[in-house]
Amino acid sequence: MGRRSLGRQLRRLRENAGKKPEDVRSVGSRQKIWRMEAGKGPYKYADIRALCFMYGVDEATTDRLTDLAGMADQENIWEDFTDVLVPGFGLYLDLEQSAASIKTYDAELIHGLLQTRRYHEHLTIGEGMSEANRRRDAELRNTRRENAFTGSTSPLITAMIGESALHRVIGSADIMAEQLRYLRKLTEEKANVEVRILPWSAGAHPGLRSGAFTLLEFSEPDTDVVYLESQTDGRYLEKDSKIQAYRDVWARLMQMSVRLEEYPT
Repeated sequence: MGRRSLGRQLRRLRENAGKKPEDVRSVGSRQKIWRMEAGKGPYKYADIRALCFMYGVDEATTDRLTDLAGMADQENIWEDFTDVLVPGFGLYLDLEQSAASIKTYDAELIHGLLQTRRYHEHLTIGEGMSEANRRRDAELRNTRRENAFTGSTSPLITAMIGESALHRVIGSADIMAEQLRYLRKLTEEKANVEVRILPWSAGAHPGLRSGAFTLLEFSEPDTDVVYLESQTDGRYLEKDSKIQAYRDVWARLMQMSVRLEEYPT
């Protein structure tokens, strides 16, 4: 309740000051400001005071809001996993929990939310993770899946997978057969999950240039974001023109792909 109340107050103060989220980018991105106003945090003492200053808020109100932030903010559950997270991926996981829709494309890998335990385990082995880090990564995987599939409002997940991801043997042929069965089971049992296959026969397509990406869509307007990941960090695109470019890529990939149910065994 405290988080929602604080978020509403911050939004009202911004609107009363005649400012848009992009007017306060010195505090954070449009996505960050939306999350604060939606009651999702995180709430940092310095951020609250900076926003209050830009909104022309008096000192008494500023003190009250910073006190409320201290009570409302909760430890980010992903902070416990910084030892196995790519820099920037913790924010992605936080956004993933609150997204209304997740549209993801990867030519080589099954999306993390849709991986079986054994597929995921052999990916970490192939990446050269230590045994201790592999155990930590398994804990992270379980926490992530619980948040995505057992919450009261699960996101709509559309996973676009290149056909090569189904033929690349991760671990063994048995593990890959199990993974494919699991994908089919998810699409049958989870109304919020759609898996699509981009076949080799599609030939040249825009995903060849764009590479893997995830488009996160939210219920609030002007808060969508594209997430890109490299070997060393994660990057977020928020400009309308860049997001639209990836929407265009996604629309074309949708035309060229088929639902998993239509993909031959």
